[in-house]
Amino acid sequence: MSELNDHPESAVDLHGVEPHDAPWPDDTAATGDAAVDSVLERLAGISSVPVFEHSGIYAEIHDSLMASLDDEER
Repeated sequence: MSELNDHPESAVDLHGVEPHDAPWPDDTAATGDAAVDSVLERLAGISSVPVFEHSGIYAEIHDSLMASLDDEER
């Protein structure tokens, strides 16, 4: 069972930026592969989605990318 960290001084310092204040990337770089780029576009709005939903979105993106790779191998 995990416990809340009641000691904020033990948080990792990201060059003066607290982990919860780290900037979110504005966009993703295009890869040049239309199938991959369309899947990665789903990351554009993830900062507005509650954090507890992120793992599901990442899993869907991973599965879509894997399916795209599998299609190319055939």
